[in-house]
Amino acid sequence: MKAAFNASNQGYPLKDAFILDSGSTTHICNNLSRLEDVRPPAMGDYIWAGNSRVWIQGYGAVKVTAEGAQGKQILHLSNVAWCPDFLCSLVSFRLLRRQGIWWDNRGDPTSLRRWDGSTIATLSEHYGQWVIEPPTTSTSAFHVRMNRAKRSPQKATAILWHKRLGHPGPSAIEHLVQQSEGVRIKGITTVECDACGRSKSKRQIRRTPRLNDEGPGERVAIDFHEYEDGSFTKEKSQMLITCRRSRYTWDFYFKDNRPARSIIRLLGLFVQFMKKQFNITVKVIETDNEIVTVKQEVEKWCTSLSIKLEPSAPDTQAQNGGAERSGGVIKEKARAIRLDANLPWELWPETTRAAVYLYNRTPNYPNNWKTPYEIFYTHAAAMNGIVTGPRKPNQAHLKAYGCKAFAMTDDTHRGKSRLQRLDPKAWIGYLVGYQSTNIYRIWIPSMAKVISTRDVVFDEETIFNGKTEDLMDNLMHNTLEEIATWVRTVELPGTQSQQAETETFYEDDTTQEESPRTQKTRYHQGRKVVEAYLTPPPTPPPVALLVQGEVNNEDMTNMSNQSTSMTSPWAAAFMAGTESGHIGQHEGKSIDKAQVKRLLSKGIKPHRNQLPPLPTAYSKLEDHPLYEMFKEAEKTHLRSHQQMKSWTEVQASPVKRAGHQILDCMWVYTYKLDKHHRLIKCKARLVVRGDQQRNITSQDTYAATLAGRSFRMLMAIAAKYDLELKQYDVTNAFVHAAIDREIYMRMPKGYQKPGTLLKVQKALYGLRISPLLWQKEFTATLASIGFQQIPQEPCCMIKDGVIIFFYVDDIIVAYRSKQESEAMKAINWIQEKYACTGGDNLQWFLGVEVMRNRKQKTIQLSQAAYVDKISQLINHQNVRHDTPMSGIELRPREGLAAPAEVNKYQRKIGSLLFAAVTTRPDIAFATSRLARFLINPSTEHQDAADRVLLYLKKTESLALELGRGDGLEVASDASFADNTLDRKSSQGYAIKLFGGLIAWRASKQDTVTTSTTEAELLALSQVAKEAILTSRLLKELQVKLSNPIITIKCDNTQTIRLVNEDVAKLQTKLRHVDIHNHWLRQEVTRKVIKVEYVPSDNMIADGFTKPLPANKWARFLDQLGLVEREEAPLREIELKEVQEQLEGLIM
Repeated sequence: MKAAFNASNQGYPLKDAFILDSGSTTHICNNLSRLEDVRPPAMGDYIWAGNSRVWIQGYGAVKVTAEGAQGKQILHLSNVAWCPDFLCSLVSFRLLRRQGIWWDNRGDPTSLRRWDGSTIATLSEHYGQWVIEPPTTSTSAFHVRMNRAKRSPQKATAILWHKRLGHPGPSAIEHLVQQSEGVRIKGITTVECDACGRSKSKRQIRRTPRLNDEGPGERVAIDFHEYEDGSFTKEKSQMLITCRRSRYTWDFYFKDNRPARSIIRLLGLFVQFMKKQFNITVKVIETDNEIVTVKQEVEKWCTSLSIKLEPSAPDTQAQNGGAERSGGVIKEKARAIRLDANLPWELWPETTRAAVYLYNRTPNYPNNWKTPYEIFYTHAAAMNGIVTGPRKPNQAHLKAYGCKAFAMTDDTHRGKSRLQRLDPKAWIGYLVGYQSTNIYRIWIPSMAKVISTRDVVFDEETIFNGKTEDLMDNLMHNTLEEIATWVRTVELPGTQSQQAETETFYEDDTTQEESPRTQKTRYHQGRKVVEAYLTPPPTPPPVALLVQGEVNNEDMTNMSNQSTSMTSPWAAAFMAGTESGHIGQHEGKSIDKAQVKRLLSKGIKPHRNQLPPLPTAYSKLEDHPLYEMFKEAEKTHLRSHQQMKSWTEVQASPVKRAGHQILDCMWVYTYKLDKHHRLIKCKARLVVRGDQQRNITSQDTYAATLAGRSFRMLMAIAAKYDLELKQYDVTNAFVHAAIDREIYMRMPKGYQKPGTLLKVQKALYGLRISPLLWQKEFTATLASIGFQQIPQEPCCMIKDGVIIFFYVDDIIVAYRSKQESEAMKAINWIQEKYACTGGDNLQWFLGVEVMRNRKQKTIQLSQAAYVDKISQLINHQNVRHDTPMSGIELRPREGLAAPAEVNKYQRKIGSLLFAAVTTRPDIAFATSRLARFLINPSTEHQDAADRVLLYLKKTESLALELGRGDGLEVASDASFADNTLDRKSSQGYAIKLFGGLIAWRASKQDTVTTSTTEAELLALSQVAKEAILTSRLLKELQVKLSNPIITIKCDNTQTIRLVNEDVAKLQTKLRHVDIHNHWLRQEVTRKVIKVEYVPSDNMIADGFTKPLPANKWARFLDQLGLVEREEAPLREIELKEVQEQLEGLIM
């Protein structure tokens, strides 16, 4: 009786055990987490348990841990039936007997034995049953670990859950606990709500339901809802797509007048989403009569995809019941939560999105009090063969809509200002939506923004009261550095990236983890919200200065008058970035014209965040805020061409009669910024449409450019010998070179003359032959004053110790201090012939930041700015990785990738490659592996590329340090047959000069080898050739090494013996491997190279042949010379400059 009492009150004690059962015809497991390779059952599979029928939910493999003669033994059971309703798990003795296993019950304890009498498992008796695997504490702990990520249930009153779920009916609250996870209700479940009474009054409509035989997602209904203009993000209307079976709803938004092309685009995205994510084919679309009568293109599009369109009768919206009813409920819910939270109307897109999110998680009567979420996702899993229980939504993250939220500031996220312990660490905002189960949408009234953040604390008892003066801390107490940060990052209205005319649905219930150390809050710019407040503040508070949006002229005048009383630098700074002078929208971005002009008139350089978008074409220049500056830049550019005699004007008729090709031209506009990203001037450049040229060969267009290896080598030499590095830029470099053929182009827009063309006489930008012509011109100029070209590097020339290397029009001059007079002679000669600017110390070259410490004789190369730019390609910027790649080998995709997927993947890999070959050798192996799937990438490949990008983003402060060493260090390594598809080996090498890494490579060998030794030989041969080339280049640069013999490190003793010893001989039938072996032996004999052993733990090239684990990664970075970049030495000067600008902004 005691056992029965315990079982009935605490659960069957053997629930997690595996019992030997002589009567069972199959193995049974009641715990899904124990099964592997789970597959769905055949239709109607079940087993008898007494007089009851128990349905089988799936089959899989299970590993059972048993106590054997030699300790723990693993029994591998296959075709195990998953029956979650079984009290315990059973091992069928009948099936074991078929495998030659017999049950020895002669002794105590009994045991399972093989046919030869050896013991497999010893059985123990528990509660009258013979148990193979008893329930243990470790098993319980395992299940605790498996479930620890789930949120604990949230206990709250019914009225609070009523507000959290968007004011559902009382019956929905009654069924909430049973149909959701993470919900506990205190007290009675009845609620009384004023907001529901004000928002849910409606007329009664009788709807006749249509026949619905399709499964979830196959029959959907669409409905459109118009809203009053004036949302923060300019949406005008909403489209709801409702699954008729499950009532799950997706929401879309239009920023235009909802033309047919926008509807087709969104429907196409939805159909594609359903197919790719859930393998569901949309078969029927129910809609009102508007689609057939007005938007006939939509009907044609549906017909082309074999989708049946079922419109309602004219003026009979009740027939479109699926979408109409869901839309009505969602609008009621949105109206209720907005009224209850006192939120402004302009937030209606956020409110309706939240209403849809909550509607999908609310039990309803037509679904037998199940949620649309559960019905849809459970069915979608079953359709794809995924065995699972009911997928109930977790509601533990829900909070009362519109409640007060304290969202952590950016500085607190990044750990800045930690010593200012009395300053506020959070913004005051209000909950307006959910991005996932742990990412919330928070409206910050003080900044007129909606942010997405995880680190937030809620006060569910407080809602927005319409006043802002209590929301903003007095910024007068902030430090100058904090104010300077605000000024440099101040955003004009609408400075977020331009969005498409429509928006797609949110991700559903994906838990997004972000590192607190590196998380960045994502913003969505809002417009002015003060108009929505019922009672305006009695006096203009400081927060009003942060509000960005449209105001009329009277408001602008009042604002200007008020600003005259502001004497604090911070007040004027924030005033400079707000409403005065607002001129509306320019290409989707709000522009403050007066602000930019005011800064320019005072000689103050605006930051790039304060500048309007560049004009993309000449036709869009006239309405641009900086029209006059760009127009003057055009005229200046044309005058320079007149001085250079770049073209002559000719009559068009003779040229056309002669059949000459006439090229188009175009204006390209850009901002020239200084090192602090502040405006220097506006630039305009005339570019010829060289892509239209015919009969151009590669011999006509090839122009050598400075290799990255050579640039790093020169930087290493400069660090070692403390060379001066001066940078110059040749203005309009190409036009200094004359062309060698007849080319005609049309006159530039804005300066055209009737019947006139231009005959090109100089190598204009845009012509495909221009780079080669300029290289020949500049090289000839340097040769004329005695410089000699380096044979191994065409873009590098030397004379009497003065080195000049260049990349197109960027020129670097390197020399010792004692050779300054010779260097200045060369520079003056260049400046006399070409218009050059610059002459400062080298700081940037090809997007690489050059940081120098002359006391320690080191140079650091950083691409932090480039990494920050390419991180925008990441799909989900919510995870950070310590290593760029996992150890799991990627496989080719079986299906065919869509063109958009291929394009996105290629953009990612191309962006990664530039970093991998320039300053980030730590991602070389990962990028090399990912580059193999450029043609047909899969989701796994996209995720792997995102991982590398996320790793780069996390470690963007790493810089490649050159210096701190002597001599030339070379190492090579190989990973034998690690590519399972073709069994080719991976190889890699590293070359260091004066302690800095200047060359590296991670690649797959071109041929198959039959042993580790052969693979190592090929890798050794490759690095030997690269090292010899490097040695020759150093000699040409007049750099002498202490040891002329190149020493190569290798971790394979057999390879070293074959190369170094005279009697050793390679036994191979691979001719190409034998050739490499003989060549290496030849070079060793000639004392050009020598090969030495190094342990694998000290092998720098090891990380170029395989993905290293996290415990070896820090050492690998140290071997590469990747260190945390030094702080910019101009920090104090920069703050002083910002202070001067703040004072200059006082009105």
